[in-house]
Formats: sequence, C-alpha cells, structure tokens
Amino acid sequence: MLFGIGSFLLIVVLGLRLTFGRYLNHLKEDQKKLSAETLQGYFNWLGGWGRSYLKLSRWDKSLDYFISWGQKSYRGWTVWIFYALALSYLYLSLSGIFFAWFVSRGLFGFPLLLHVACGGLFAISLMAVLFLRARIYLPLSGGEGSKKMSGEGGGFYCLALNRYLPRIYFQAASFWLFVLAGFFLILSTLGSMLPYFNFPAQILFFNLHRWSAVISILAAILALDVIIIKPGQAG
Repeated sequence: MLFGIGSFLLIVVLGLRLTFGRYLNHLKEDQKKLSAETLQGYFNWLGGWGRSYLKLSRWDKSLDYFISWGQKSYRGWTVWIFYALALSYLYLSLSGIFFAWFVSRGLFGFPLLLHVACGGLFAISLMAVLFLRARIYLPLSGGEGSKKMSGEGGGFYCLALNRYLPRIYFQAASFWLFVLAGFFLILSTLGSMLPYFNFPAQILFFNLHRWSAVISILAAILALDVIIIKPGQAG
C-alpha cells in the first residue's frame, strides 16, 4: 500500500511539474507567475494535450519523433542498442508498475518470465549505452560532450526563483540517476536469485528493487523532458 501510493504520487507530481514547465515556456515573461489564471490556463492546456493522444496520428507522430531522435543521437548500428534499451525498459516499467498498483499478488506467470528476459536485455543494453554516452553527460568536463548535451539552448524555468536554471545539469542528473538506479535494479535482481542470502536479505533485495524501479522511472521521465524533447516543444 505504501509503495503503491508513494510511487504513484512521485510520478504524478514530477509529471505535473514538467508539463507545467512546458506550459510556462509558451507564456510571455510577465505571465510566468503562480496565479489562479495561470493554473487554469495550464489545466486547460494539459487537457487539450492529453486529448490529442486519443488520436492515432498523435501516437504515430510521437513514435516517429522518438525514432528520429535515436537515429540522430546514435550513429549507425548503435541506434539498435538504444532501441533495445527503450523497448526492454518500457515493458519492465509498465509491467512492474501495473502489477504493483493493480494486482495484490504481484508479478507472476508469463509476464514475470518476460520481465526477467527483458531485464537481461536491459542490463546488457544499459552497459552498452553507458559505454557509448557517458562522456557526453559530464557537463563539468567541458568540450564537445557538454556542447552536444546542452542541445538547443533554453533552460529549465524555476518559478520559485523566477529564473532559468542550466538545462545541461538536469540532463546529466537524469542520465546518471537512471544509470545508478539501473545498477541497483540489476544487483537486487541478481541478489534475489542467488541462494546465499536468508529471508530478511531477500526482503531487502525486493524493496530495493521496487524503489530503484521508481527512481529509474522518475529519471526516465526527466530525461524524456530535458534530453529527448526539444525546448519549447509540447511533446
């Protein structure tokens, strides 16, 4: 119960914050303030954006954009590593969240077997992506990597500070947080499979796996907003 409520609230709050930031990017500088009018405009915009995904053409457009981004960011055959990571993680996150929220028994049966298989593909592709992209997501190192990561200008608007924060640091944070959570997901899975740990340790691995999954989902959502989707684009 605690995990279900906590994970749901964290995902919803982050989603609302990021979409609110997208909405603020469409406003003039003097309109970027927290008010009833701004909130009403945001929820109207959010509703229209959500309803647009009731159309199949919207899904096709989003998929085409995602595929195109992968081809631009990963040269040649390496794009298939990114696609393997994305597809395996999509199933892992959706199946894990669905069974955690709506099935009291948890993940079991064929979905569990497929979950384990996708976990192996995820682990391999994550290591490959880390090898290919780690240098780019080191903003303090400067040089070519920082320029590639910063993308098309723009910052992350903070309403409380009334200023733009450097987008490059949110890009780095989302990447490394996703990688770190992925490592804990892999380690907790391996630990639960080995016969060397007692029952309390198995419970520890189980909880570590679930909360690492939530952190990885939050990092993936942030990465989608600050890395993949262009600044000023509604998605």
